[in-house]
Amino acid sequence: MRGLSVRKSRFRGHADALWIGTREIAHCHNGQVDVRLTRAVVRQLRDELRSDARIDLRGPGFDWILIRVRTAADLERATELLRHAIRVARGEARQKPAASSRVR
Repeated sequence: MRGLSVRKSRFRGHADALWIGTREIAHCHNGQVDVRLTRAVVRQLRDELRSDARIDLRGPGFDWILIRVRTAADLERATELLRHAIRVARGEARQKPAASSRVR
């Protein structure tokens, strides 16, 4: 994914993280991926995210979601949401991912 760099996370307890410029957008721990979507995008996708058992929302007002990754389908879903986070971090359109690309 073009434009990504791997650097130390700004959050204690996490080693490496994915960054776009000065914004940390993801880090992993214990078979889970934290992805920063922004509060506005989490709010926009709330129903979709809540309906996915692999995803934990941190609560109202949080930028980050937690995705449990156990299977190839989980990894595909995490990758889809990471791509969305990249678009958001680059300031591109904050619209939902296309229905055809969603992995359930």
